[in-house]
Amino acid sequence: MTNLDSLFNPKSIAVIGVSDNTTKLGTIIYNNIISEGYEGRVYPVNPNYKEIFGNKCYPKVGCISDAVEVAVIVIPSQFVFDVIKDCAEKKVKYAIIISAGFSETGKEGKKLEEKIVAYASKNGLRILGPNCLGIAVTRNKLDATFAAQDIEEGNIAFVSQSGAFNTALLDLAMKKNLGFSHFVSLGNKSDLNELDFLEHWLKDDRIKVIGMYIEEFENGRDLLELIRKNSLKPVVVLHPGETQEAQKAISSHTGSLAGSSIITRTALQQYGIIQVDGIEKMFNTLMILSYSKKTKGDKVAIITNAGGPGIIMTDEIVKAGLKLAEPTEKSRKLLKKSLPAAASVNNPIDIIGDAQADRYNTALNIAIKDQNIDSIICLLSPQIVTQIEETAKLLINFSLTGEKPVIPVFIGGRYIEAGLERLYNNKIASFDSPENAIYALKKLTDYSLISSRLKVASSDSIFKGESKYSNEILKYLSDKSTPLPENLVRKLASEVNFDLPKEAVVKNIDEAILFANKTRYPLVLKASTEDISHKTDFKALFLNISNENELQSAYIQLKKNIYNATNNKSPIILVQEQIRADEELIIGTNRDGDSLVYNNGKGFGHIVLFGKGGIYTEVYKDTSTGLVPMSRNQIMEMIDKTKISTVVKGTRGLQALAYEKLIDTIESVQKLVLLYPEIESIDINPAMITKERCVAVDIKIFVRK
Repeated sequence: MTNLDSLFNPKSIAVIGVSDNTTKLGTIIYNNIISEGYEGRVYPVNPNYKEIFGNKCYPKVGCISDAVEVAVIVIPSQFVFDVIKDCAEKKVKYAIIISAGFSETGKEGKKLEEKIVAYASKNGLRILGPNCLGIAVTRNKLDATFAAQDIEEGNIAFVSQSGAFNTALLDLAMKKNLGFSHFVSLGNKSDLNELDFLEHWLKDDRIKVIGMYIEEFENGRDLLELIRKNSLKPVVVLHPGETQEAQKAISSHTGSLAGSSIITRTALQQYGIIQVDGIEKMFNTLMILSYSKKTKGDKVAIITNAGGPGIIMTDEIVKAGLKLAEPTEKSRKLLKKSLPAAASVNNPIDIIGDAQADRYNTALNIAIKDQNIDSIICLLSPQIVTQIEETAKLLINFSLTGEKPVIPVFIGGRYIEAGLERLYNNKIASFDSPENAIYALKKLTDYSLISSRLKVASSDSIFKGESKYSNEILKYLSDKSTPLPENLVRKLASEVNFDLPKEAVVKNIDEAILFANKTRYPLVLKASTEDISHKTDFKALFLNISNENELQSAYIQLKKNIYNATNNKSPIILVQEQIRADEELIIGTNRDGDSLVYNNGKGFGHIVLFGKGGIYTEVYKDTSTGLVPMSRNQIMEMIDKTKISTVVKGTRGLQALAYEKLIDTIESVQKLVLLYPEIESIDINPAMITKERCVAVDIKIFVRK
């Protein structure tokens, strides 16, 4: 674990690049540090000044007589290396490089950045940045940033690759009084990265929520292991774009359906990490997790003074995957007795337009005691008699003292501002639209429920065994995605106990007939993966061959089709028993990172894909994904997310298919990639499932370094 104490609570800071120009970033950061009440020593550094704002100014860090723990560097990039050398000689522990002009600008900038980091690392100096906004730690009154906003103290730690994202989030936070414990800008992540900060914050009991804006997860498996091993607290991630490109075989269905962005989403979801897709959504999610209590379930009650907004809220609840609570008979009787005759005592609980604060109080007192209700939305629209601030006051009390989340939603404009401001000032998660409220409540509910049952497979559960065919695989390993030959694919499949059809690789029609005589018709004739991957597209697959004449005819035509597609006069041809399937499925896997991913943590590893298979796989797109390793229960959950799973398990009176055998097959896929991480992708399409078997009739395996 990286010890960040000196970065978060330094006894002394040097700011390199301070001048008498108050619009310059170095001066802004220097003044921010002083004005926020930082209690350590602050030293301005600039060789062109003897004094800055009445304080002695030093020509270089080495001229400061006292120890310096943190240096903030705000000078042109071409001078940064010399300053780093000076800091290293002074035994500075951390350098925050605000300056731009490094790897984000091209090759020369990248060389300079690498040179700086290499020198700093050799001399025990850690680097934050370059090209970053800086760092703020509110509990220590440290603001070493050039953000224009004051940062309220709170229980959220936030780290971001984008300085602009930081400032936008802070602007929202100022309006709604959301507070942060730490605010860190990573910049180019040349040295310190999100994992260094995440590891520290996961173990800090004063931090309730962690937020991250990350454009690239370089150390995917390390991130997941960190989450798995530490006490669970909500981690909210906005990840725009894709992770490092998960290189995929161009011919693989799995690769096209499970690209790198899907791998990232699957990995984060499987480990209980909350994902958002916008600045406002990030803010609202952080706010509700910071301010609100956990919910024990997903049943939501609405208390409203307006019927239309109540219906809109109902739609939002259902669309989000939450449930509209059904109040108990006791609650309905109490509501009917306590509310006007025109009120609705079902859900939404409509206390009608002339409701004042006391009527909200009555309905809330009943709803909050109802065992069928897990969370409560209090919807208010401004009518002539509406007591907006008084209602806000009682909602503050219910939110702070009750055991269930009570979420105020005040709809309107100018008239509701005073009520919302009172709620924000008392740190109550409050919203001005049904959409924003339900989005945030869904994130709170998902986290509350998953945190009570989340059990991810540990690294210790990764299948260990003897890799019999590693040397054979090495022959095909290169920087390019390469298909393995059919004979090796069959060896690998047999090693992990795939259920395979009877099959032979034949070089002529006589060998095909010999196989047919030992097997029974109908048969399948097809090209090998080495020649043609998508066999249907090139007419390289012949089904329902029922006699020797049909076999000879199909063999001649197949050879011709392969030659037309590949110019190969002596192709490898497969003859196979035909499996009569009740359903065709796709099972596959695709790798994020290189073949060393399970050792170096660079990438997320293999994603497993399952769904409706056959030639129309990419049309149906009825698939789900899971990250290796998965427990058997997690595999079942992955399967059950698809529509085809209802058919497999038996529906509308149909007999169930071989569900357990299907799970066995997916476990075999998982075992295979853990035995041979050199495997980049596996594509089993189709896997034929019957009432007794799940047969891998067509397997493509691609390897890559």
